[in-house]
Amino acid sequence: MEELAVKFFGEIKNELGFTSTKKIVFLVRAVISQLRKNLSHEQAASFIQRMPSLFQLLFISNWKYNEKETSTNHLDEIVEGVYQQGSQKLFASEIETLNAVIVVLKKLDKFFRLLGLDILHYSLKQELKQVAMEDAA
Repeated sequence: MEELAVKFFGEIKNELGFTSTKKIVFLVRAVISQLRKNLSHEQAASFIQRMPSLFQLLFISNWKYNEKETSTNHLDEIVEGVYQQGSQKLFASEIETLNAVIVVLKKLDKFFRLLGLDILHYSLKQELKQVAMEDAA
């Protein structure tokens, strides 16, 4: 499963043109962190079992077990969370952040069938499917 992680990060690096592995890892961790906030403890446990160990570490980093479950219904909420995360901004604009978040979410779906899991709100799944259809066109 670890070779899957290497391929995952390689595809993100190629698609976004990043040269810094640290930046890619930070981005993926930030996106996963935003997704994690939607999950109950049971859903988090189920999700983490599907992931390679590297992703498990990214998933649990900075997680407070008593963290309140929130409801993310739209892509822009994830983008805002990623854009605001950390003391140093990853991206110059929210548009850049949006593009990077979409790439990460598409790769999470490709490699780990994110959309097939019952962890995302219906409206968020629909937005991601719409983005995928627009990319295909």
